[in-house]
Amino acid sequence: MKRALLVMTLLMFAVPAAATTYTWEDDQGTVNFTEDYGKIPKKYRKKAKVLGGEEEEPSVVVEPEQGEKGKPKAATPRETSEQPQAEQKNTVFGGKEGKAWRAEFGQLKADLKASEDQLVDLRKRLADTSKMSRSEYLRLQDSIRNLENRILGLRERLDDLKAAANRAGVPDEFR
Repeated sequence: MKRALLVMTLLMFAVPAAATTYTWEDDQGTVNFTEDYGKIPKKYRKKAKVLGGEEEEPSVVVEPEQGEKGKPKAATPRETSEQPQAEQKNTVFGGKEGKAWRAEFGQLKADLKASEDQLVDLRKRLADTSKMSRSEYLRLQDSIRNLENRILGLRERLDDLKAAANRAGVPDEFR
């Protein structure tokens, strides 16, 4: 039972490691690499090449407009919905591609859900203490306390990510 729970937990946290790497040469002849198309300086974007794998469509970079007090203005729904769906998937918001935002939101939400499910299971086990030793009981309480702290941390990270996405003008479809 414990092994199955451990294996399921590990599988939930597994993240595919597929990324597109871009390369370009600057004026001094330095070869640069990045996985984020938005980090390529504007004047080198046309010369940037994709390394390894299949050649993808170049990403569209959305430069945030400056609103009040120099803060980036969020894109309006009309501005983002006018772009074709295929183009929107490669769009860069705040230095990250849309699929990177989606992956980050998905990973955080999956971690939060797994932790909450694990907390429910631990609380169910704690409900019947008649067949457990004192040390087992204390370990369970400690595990519950640690999980509650982890869940709070994950919720804070999710709130921070939502705030960053709002600042970058990320549409809801990537969240």
